[in-house]
Amino acid sequence: MYATKFSFEPANENSPESVHDSVFWQGAAPRLSVCVPSYRHDCSDLIDALARCKQGSLAELIIYDDGSQDHTTLAKMQYQAGCVRMAVRIVSHGMNRGRAAARNAAIAHARSEWVLLLDADMSPDSGDFISNYLDVTERLDDPAVVVGGYSLRFASPSKKFALHRWQAETSECIDAAKRNQAPGRYVFSSNVLVHKAVLEACPFDEKFEGWGWEDTDWGLSVEGQFPIHHIDNPATHLGLDDDKSLMGKYARSGANFARMAERHPEAASAMPLYKAAKTARGLPLRFVFKGMARLLVRLPLPVALRGRALKAWRALVYAEAI
Repeated sequence: MYATKFSFEPANENSPESVHDSVFWQGAAPRLSVCVPSYRHDCSDLIDALARCKQGSLAELIIYDDGSQDHTTLAKMQYQAGCVRMAVRIVSHGMNRGRAAARNAAIAHARSEWVLLLDADMSPDSGDFISNYLDVTERLDDPAVVVGGYSLRFASPSKKFALHRWQAETSECIDAAKRNQAPGRYVFSSNVLVHKAVLEACPFDEKFEGWGWEDTDWGLSVEGQFPIHHIDNPATHLGLDDDKSLMGKYARSGANFARMAERHPEAASAMPLYKAAKTARGLPLRFVFKGMARLLVRLPLPVALRGRALKAWRALVYAEAI
């Protein structure tokens, strides 16, 4: 254990943020700022995993709690941050404003020119995770985006997550060679390295509320202005959802999908999901098909069949928004 002493700045009328700094924060000169938006999630394991990475002490970690109001979890994270040799800042906001706003707010605390965006439920696949990104920053002369990729290496094998696992493996766990064929489309902000100049020119659009599509919108916005490179430096998505939770997220993300499509019509029109949603809009019995697809998702069928039913149901949901 290194220290459990934190400096503390409480929230007040002028600043709705409470800031907790670990003993290593003051005076640190980080080469990389890791920014993690969080909502009702204990990031203690992520703090430990990043600190254990090779050259982890050369990075700082900013965890931005987006209005959880969970003081027990905050105390756990503060304690864990005091047990590692890493500069850690934990910020809590009084209101929940969504992932886009939380990312922008976390980035505002970053002190390095290079920012690594991670989701709270991610975990590095390799002990070289930080050093690999630092090597990239040494090779790049100009502002850019570097996407490390997404895996399920350490995710739970439980059958209750089988549908989400299938969806992630078929749509998101993609190697760098394939992602580089459509660089902007495959910017998943759950694991992406970004130069601060990019973030200043292209902040996340805070009109995206809740979960979904703000990272796709951001990637497509960046693509025309800065280079996007894809490499294989993955992190595991530990937070797989059960069927009910996954479908709930999709059901609530229609407005975000519609906003992304409106802002990037050319890119959206090439997406199979958008094409399916547009086709579904013209179906006279759309709501009947939606109910049938929902039923198929819930039946004890082979996961690939349930997954295809999920894709159809999602398109039918989005058809109501676009």
